[in-house]
Amino acid sequence: MNLIDRYVAEVGRHLPEKDRADIEAEIRSLIEDMLEERGQSAKSADEKSIAETLEELGDPKLLAYKYSPVKRYLIGPDWFDLYLTTLKRVLFTALPIVAMIAFVVAFSIAPLDFGNAAGDAFSRVINIGIGILFWVTVGFIIAEHAGAKPEELGVSKIKAWTVAHLPKLPAKRQIGASEVLTNIVFLTIFLAWVVLPPFTAWLRGDEGFVQVFHPNLWNVWLPIFFVIAVLTLILELFKLKIGNWTPSLTASNVILCIGSIVYIIALVTTQKVFNPVFLETLTQNASAEELSKITSWAAWSVNLSAAIMVGIYIWDMADSVIKSRRLAQGK
Repeated sequence: MNLIDRYVAEVGRHLPEKDRADIEAEIRSLIEDMLEERGQSAKSADEKSIAETLEELGDPKLLAYKYSPVKRYLIGPDWFDLYLTTLKRVLFTALPIVAMIAFVVAFSIAPLDFGNAAGDAFSRVINIGIGILFWVTVGFIIAEHAGAKPEELGVSKIKAWTVAHLPKLPAKRQIGASEVLTNIVFLTIFLAWVVLPPFTAWLRGDEGFVQVFHPNLWNVWLPIFFVIAVLTLILELFKLKIGNWTPSLTASNVILCIGSIVYIIALVTTQKVFNPVFLETLTQNASAEELSKITSWAAWSVNLSAAIMVGIYIWDMADSVIKSRRLAQGK
């Protein structure tokens, strides 16, 4: 049964996500019907019969192309393996020769300028590599759209597909890579916003830039923030690598979330976040009433942002604990 699961998963990997489940179910049903024709069922069939059935269906990638409702390729499945093999052989043969010749010629002109010779060789390799990629691709596109088949041109398939080519079942991830990468990018941008003066300062006419955050925060609170941010980045990298809420990863996440919540609450209840000079800059030539409104707005925005962040951390903790329990239960 493991071979069938691996085959169906490999077919699904090459299908559009919106059609994947239906087509995978159809492929699985087809395999079961083919096994029944051999007098066996999917549950009781021996591995040899399953392997023969799957090899009769052929390369799962080509099968996916046949079932895919949208055909999006310049070079079709019949030619694609040959195209990749040809491209690799030409590139790996031509580019080293080009690089060596270009380097020798450039170095002979300027023997002491090693860097220039290497740069010239590199640029020529890039240009010729792009040209090879373009013309080999054009050649195969012409062959494809002319209706030719590899076997008609006397070109045999590179390798006959067997079940030995099936990859292992992809590990199920509770933590999506896109989710983690989004978190990393957001945290990196936020760190840059806090650290870099152009982002953390406000232009005050001829007097230059004024820091948005209160200068006193740099004594203790912002260094603590940087420690939490670095630990969060490390945790995100582990999430990206592990992909599931293991007990150690969950415990680390809970501890970091609790620490972050305590930090946020302590910060907004004991410190002034905005620089008073910055607020004065916003209220230049303003009346006392307008100044009061700006100050109230600053306090309100800080409290609201803190409440949102605390809510996100609480949700993150609960989500990781729930998924960790599901992982332990094998769900």
